[in-house]
Amino acid sequence: MSLQTYHFLHLIGLIFVFIGFGGLLSSEGAKKAMMWHGIGLVISLVSGFGMLAKLGIMSAMPTWVWIKIALWLVLGFLPVLAKRRVLAAPLVVLIAALIGGVLGYIGYFKPVF
Repeated sequence: MSLQTYHFLHLIGLIFVFIGFGGLLSSEGAKKAMMWHGIGLVISLVSGFGMLAKLGIMSAMPTWVWIKIALWLVLGFLPVLAKRRVLAAPLVVLIAALIGGVLGYIGYFKPVF
């Protein structure tokens, strides 16, 4: 697949992830929304590693990749905090939006640490 296809799939996966976070604010569709959240996480993970392979940086991953992986894990765990009422759902959605912005910045600019 081309790099553009991986990039497109990555964005679609992230849209699904944030649809799931939006579902946290709804009491009725939360279970279905979490399904989309999980599907989006898998799509973004697979397409992200596909992009890394296509770019040829799988053997020595730079620091920004490790940061993105860590933030991806945080995005995956955030709904658990809302479900167990550790954090309020609106706060979880706000944290997810901030993390999404950081992920976008890191993915676009690929800063050197």
